[in-house]
Amino acid sequence: MSENSLNRQDALDLAKNATTENKSIVARKISAHYQEGAFSPQAVKLAEDIFRIMIRDTEIKVREVLSDSLKHCSDLPKDVVSAIINDKDSVAVPFLQYYTSLTNEDMIKILNMPGINKQKAIAKREGLSAEVSQYIAEKCSDEVVGELISNEKADIREKAFDTIVAKYSENDDIKQRLVHRSELPVSVIEKIVDKLSYRLKNYLMLNHNLPKDLATNLVDEVKEKITLSISEEYSSDNQIEELVHQLYKANRLTPGLVVRSICLGDLKFFEYAIVYLSETPIAEVRKILFNSQADFMIRNLLRKAFIPKTVFPAIFSALKVIREIKFDCGRTNRKSFGHKVVERILSFTQNNDELSQEDIKYLVSKIN
Repeated sequence: MSENSLNRQDALDLAKNATTENKSIVARKISAHYQEGAFSPQAVKLAEDIFRIMIRDTEIKVREVLSDSLKHCSDLPKDVVSAIINDKDSVAVPFLQYYTSLTNEDMIKILNMPGINKQKAIAKREGLSAEVSQYIAEKCSDEVVGELISNEKADIREKAFDTIVAKYSENDDIKQRLVHRSELPVSVIEKIVDKLSYRLKNYLMLNHNLPKDLATNLVDEVKEKITLSISEEYSSDNQIEELVHQLYKANRLTPGLVVRSICLGDLKFFEYAIVYLSETPIAEVRKILFNSQADFMIRNLLRKAFIPKTVFPAIFSALKVIREIKFDCGRTNRKSFGHKVVERILSFTQNNDELSQEDIKYLVSKIN
């Protein structure tokens, strides 16, 4: 006889001593028989009546055991299911995650109930439908949405991903879960990539099959950030000039790297980059860059260095910020400096048609 089989001794033990342990044993055994379909129609009705009694037991341990034992059953009586769902989290949550006979309508009702743990249990369900996924994306909190994204067996359509990106583009946990999902639509990747940290971009490159252009852009960006992190460690002109010289010889002194350097406040790197790209002495470069009355000379210098016209506004914005604050290459915080430059770029474009939306997106991505 199976250890899960209900026998006469169990009934005697329960009658003599209705302890939590004895009731839990009976709950497990009846549930196992019920799940296997081993009962006659009359026995099924009796088992369901026992479930009704046990799910109202004053001992929460008994209710927890019964819920856990019934979670892999199907087509339980609605009143039993309702009692479990409306019980405390420790009783309801395991059942909600695995009970297969819940309809989309049932799940949406649960998502509207108070209690985030029950909502998260729905988001974790295997084979979650696109309809419920969309509802979670639109109506639920970031914690529930995070569980949905991490559920690889959930059917999440592009519309739901778009909703999530629009709502949570600044949420680091959501972005991390998106990037770590095994499959992610390219359109979603393109929408979030500018807002990802270096670490997440690196993961994205290694673990997702990206379009060639996007992958190339990411590789270039990572290289630029690594280069400027090296530059940040240097303090003397000689060290920075040597770094720029090496990059120039290796044909790696790109316009993207140059504009990123000035927009992050790496002034010395920018100055020496212009020196090598325009073949202009450092003293003259500095004299031109900080002559606020001679913007045309700065433009001519940038053209001589083959810097694209589309990034001129970013460079001019950065130079204005440098002039306005007590700038110190060694002490000025790059992040706060970059934010000021972004503000300048956006204010510059409000009354100026020189930049397209794509140009603005490119410039902000260089600073972000």
